[in-house]
Amino acid sequence: MQNVAPIEHIWSMTKDLEQAVAVGEWERAAQLADARSPLLASLGAQPPQEVMARLRSIYEIDNRIVEVARAARQALGAEYQSNMQASRNAGQYLSMARR
Repeated sequence: MQNVAPIEHIWSMTKDLEQAVAVGEWERAAQLADARSPLLASLGAQPPQEVMARLRSIYEIDNRIVEVARAARQALGAEYQSNMQASRNAGQYLSMARR
């Protein structure tokens, strides 16, 4: 039973992490994930059954976060490409305007 209190702290951090991702606070999400990792590792290889149930929920949230992060990365990549193209177009316009 000594692992029950730490798992609740990990759960709270996971919910905070989930909230940070929901509002696009990726730096905060990364900080929370970094702080949470050693706590998860400290649970050991075979935590009690009640801890395992909470870990399964954490795993499900983490999987959703990964999907949100992938989608955000793709969107940012597309936006970057679009902005780079717009910058090239503006540069071409300036080159033509100077002639």
